[in-house]
Amino acid sequence: KITIGDVYSVMGNHENSVSYYEEGIKEIRSVKTDSINLATALLNAGDEFFNAGNYEKAMTLFYESSLICNKINFRMGSAYNLGNIGMVYAKQNKPKLAEANINEAIKILEEEKDYYPISVYLDYVAEIYLNNKKYKFALNYSKRSLDLAKKYQLKEQISSANLMLSSIYEKLSRPSNSLYHYKQY
Repeated sequence: KITIGDVYSVMGNHENSVSYYEEGIKEIRSVKTDSINLATALLNAGDEFFNAGNYEKAMTLFYESSLICNKINFRMGSAYNLGNIGMVYAKQNKPKLAEANINEAIKILEEEKDYYPISVYLDYVAEIYLNNKKYKFALNYSKRSLDLAKKYQLKEQISSANLMLSSIYEKLSRPSNSLYHYKQY
């Protein structure tokens, strides 16, 4: 049921996705011995609520998942929760909390050599700095995201990082750089 929820989430069908996540989580809770799957299901459901703009519900699910991950020492789950909590804080315009959580997630993910989410999280930090008119910092984070995405051939993140760089260069009044990255996007 969680996997079906994931598929509906990718399809953009929030209602069905949430329905399957809730059923699946309920079943996993009834087993009471499957902590990793419960933590993962909560994380995925939180991601669905994040994508739907329901940040409070997303945060509740991320925190519950995080508690489970910390209890069983599931480092990858902890890293994803930290990063996702950071993304929620970024959307809620809490830049210090966002950056602290995301940087902690990146540290763990680098140790685990899981680069896709690092690229995603770096773009969120870049967006925080862009929104706070700290363009030099935004540029550094976004370039780092692009370099990482290119190194590991993460096409979606290459595109996203280029769009972010285009926005940053536009704010810096560097139209040729902005246009170049927009075309790359």
